Amino acid sequence: MQEFLHTNHDDVQGAVERFKQMISTEKEVYFDVHQIESVFEFYVDKNLLDKAAQILHIGLSQHPQASSLQVKKAGILADNGKLEEALEILVGVAPIENTNYEVFITMGWIYLQKGLIDLAMDNFGLAASMAYEDEEGILLEIGYNLNQEEFYLESVLFLEPLVAKYPNNESGLFELAFAKDKLEQTEDSILYYQKVLDVNPFSENAWYNLGIIYNKQENYIEASKAYDFTLAVNPNHCEAYFNKGNSLAHAGHYYEALDFYLEHVSLNVDVILTYQYIADCWEQLGDYKMAIRFYGLVTDAVPNSEDAWYGMASALMEDGDYTEGLSAIEKAIDIDSKNADYWFVKARGCFELGLVDEATSSLESGITIEPDELSAWTELLKLKLIGDANFDLRSFCSEIELQYPELSSVHYLSSIINFKHLADEEKGLSELS
Repeated sequence: MQEFLHTNHDDVQGAVERFKQMISTEKEVYFDVHQIESVFEFYVDKNLLDKAAQILHIGLSQHPQASSLQVKKAGILADNGKLEEALEILVGVAPIENTNYEVFITMGWIYLQKGLIDLAMDNFGLAASMAYEDEEGILLEIGYNLNQEEFYLESVLFLEPLVAKYPNNESGLFELAFAKDKLEQTEDSILYYQKVLDVNPFSENAWYNLGIIYNKQENYIEASKAYDFTLAVNPNHCEAYFNKGNSLAHAGHYYEALDFYLEHVSLNVDVILTYQYIADCWEQLGDYKMAIRFYGLVTDAVPNSEDAWYGMASALMEDGDYTEGLSAIEKAIDIDSKNADYWFVKARGCFELGLVDEATSSLESGITIEPDELSAWTELLKLKLIGDANFDLRSFCSEIELQYPELSSVHYLSSIINFKHLADEEKGLSELS
């Protein structure tokens, strides 16, 4: 076996050298079909596609009827977007090359590009059925290409048999885990990523993707551990620092999250979102001045970042600066006037500054956008009572119940009003039922 492989290698090298000599001397040299195929594959493996196309052109000029070379020509045409021309060749040679899986996998790829998924799957199935000793690679190739085109359900049909028969195929396990994640079959995805790690404990991509899935499950501690392994394999994996920071922040470990966010800042140039998350951590920790500082870095860099202006406004108001807080939230509202939270924060700032009418108006604007927010209704009621000692509570109840007959928050508010302010227990109870 070793002698055979050595001889085969020499044959290929000899054919390649003859091809190089032919190009340099510009004197045509004869190659048989097998030699053409060998030189073609040699250059394809080295990603020297121009050379591969050149030897194929020579081969077809010497052997114009060679169906195996026509198949390779069709593959090149398909790769260059000439789908119809490639398909015409393949349909023509398929009866001759009816045991050549390359014909059917290329046809499958063309049909996939044309959006004919059923025809693509039929041809992929034929290719897989005749792959024999190349079965492992063909199943992986099909599954990978289907994943790339976002046909995840279809890719699983090839990847599951692959990993069942070849359980240590790391790439197959990874592609299957990826497809399962996209199909929202998270437990299966975790299982297959863990199998990847059984084969290769140093797969940083598997550890990283595992962290992402644990985050989706809100299992932030396990996600954090997965990112630790990612960073152990690759200490410069900047996205892992960012995601670990997010995991820790979601778990309430804000000081630890800050360390990882700052590591991300030190490794990356695109740090605006990171600054915003840092600001949020400082705000959660009650250090509003640091929060304001980092929100300011975001708004300086991206003046139309409504979320940053909203965060800035909240932090300023928590720090007691309602005037500047009101200015900040108005910038957020200028960018997006359809966000109820912005109007609720503005209402708070206005109220703290004694602007009761403006606070009332802001609450009403927010409630119009998000009418099921009970706390906003209760705050609006307080402001109505403060602003008008003779406020007609019965009319108010009737009006909001007529406007929002299906909202439980409105009926709950009406119940409070009837119990607490109108001494109408019967009406109050009826609103709760």
